[in-house]
Amino acid sequence: MQSMKWILTAALLSVVVISGCSRKATPTPIESLKVIKDDVRMFEVKVPSNWRTQTIAGELVLATSKPTIARRFLDFSKGDGGAKVELRAIPVDSTRNIDSLIKNSKLEFEDGLDRYELTDVQLGGKPAKLLHVTFDQEDGEFESNTYFAENDSVITILTLAAFGRTYEDYQAQFEEIVASVKLAQRPMVVERKQDTLAPQGPEPPSDTLRPYSASEFAIQIPQNFQGQKSNSNGLTSVNFFGSRLDCNIQVDVFDASKQKNLDKILDQNKPNYGGGKANMTTLGGVKAGYFSYNPTASVSSRAYFAVSGNRLFRFTVNWYKPEQSVYLPIFEKSLKTVAFK
Repeated sequence: MQSMKWILTAALLSVVVISGCSRKATPTPIESLKVIKDDVRMFEVKVPSNWRTQTIAGELVLATSKPTIARRFLDFSKGDGGAKVELRAIPVDSTRNIDSLIKNSKLEFEDGLDRYELTDVQLGGKPAKLLHVTFDQEDGEFESNTYFAENDSVITILTLAAFGRTYEDYQAQFEEIVASVKLAQRPMVVERKQDTLAPQGPEPPSDTLRPYSASEFAIQIPQNFQGQKSNSNGLTSVNFFGSRLDCNIQVDVFDASKQKNLDKILDQNKPNYGGGKANMTTLGGVKAGYFSYNPTASVSSRAYFAVSGNRLFRFTVNWYKPEQSVYLPIFEKSLKTVAFK
């Protein structure tokens, strides 16, 4: 990960527009396209096979033409060309809908003008909004097209963008990418067959904790929970869950070598958790902050952020609202056992 900012889309950056548009960067060719499929929210999208691809299960696919370009799409610093394909899946809640996400996706310009064009289109067979913008930078024109479509109470956001007046070089492949999108949906809860002699209903989390150790951290989790680990492009993710799949602890570990300021990381992620201020606490003996939000009508969540060494840790806990008194105390007890390595 090039910067903590790519975890969640940063909004309302102040951008200087430079006059003149004769400059043009050298584009990174797209050799071919490959399909990325998500097993959590079931979305699909094609991305350039020779670009760097990063994923977060159920949330994100990001393909960038250069390993170092992801940061530039967030701070619009000086650089030389570069393009990205990004798909995000964001659940609808009381504070997040298509209109609010469109608003948060817009950059602010120093001259105060709104350069965006919003049109009605289709994405994944559903009505969608297309947010288009172009403006000039030192290496040439920047162009971005962002699609917003809702399906099954989840909003799919597809962004295609390029610096250095190179968007036109990718036009044909970008059109194929848009056509390839399958919209995200709510995670499916698999019904498990139960022994007729066993107690009915999901098993509550055990009050007895057992240790789990990874190379970056250690934690104690309920005795009757299992851990499912995945690793993609340097991102380590572990999902701890029991018999209720909507009650879990998800741990994601990111490279923080280029951004270690927790306050800045929290500020950058705030728009994607309802815009409220983070609650400050400690985790594993270090400063931490968390956002409370509601991914669905029946589920409450907290996302904890902490920096230790050159790593950013995000601990996400989800619980079924009617059983908060059963799950939340155990999850809080588990988080108190976190130790960073």
